[in-house]
Amino acid sequence: MTDIGDKINILAVCTGNICRSPMAEGILSGMPEIFPGVRASSAGTHALEGNAPSEFSVVACREQGIDISSHRAKRLDGNIIERSDLVVCMEPVHVELVLSLDISAADRIYNLADFSDRNLGKIADPYGCSLREYRQCFQTIMICLGRFLKEVGISGKAPAGEGSGFPRLEDL
Repeated sequence: MTDIGDKINILAVCTGNICRSPMAEGILSGMPEIFPGVRASSAGTHALEGNAPSEFSVVACREQGIDISSHRAKRLDGNIIERSDLVVCMEPVHVELVLSLDISAADRIYNLADFSDRNLGKIADPYGCSLREYRQCFQTIMICLGRFLKEVGISGKAPAGEGSGFPRLEDL
């Protein structure tokens, strides 16, 4: 188990770094009471540097008390990977692209969807969809992150308060 007194750097990777990975970064960074000891960042395999997060990503996060409005897209590169202790990718193709940039990171890269109980294969990209799909994506990422962190030995804490809308991490 990782000593949560030490911050662990987790990189979330998606395609454009405006939907899924900023939500994952926001969940990990914006909820220190649930994910203590985690420092999060995100990048996109095909990101356009400086793009703002999608409107519905911002809304889905804001509804859960997380502000990602100041996020700006970053393109994935070897330096970002090198600075990360763990890398969570939204799709298997992202895993392959991370490996193409830094093969030495192979033992630190995970497909986040592998931590779903529904055999998703990938975290569905909500880009261009309705707010409903962004909310579903947020919940899927939240659940998968909880299971992922539990699997790699980083203890999380259950969100405070009944009816928070989040699963209790100890129940994952």
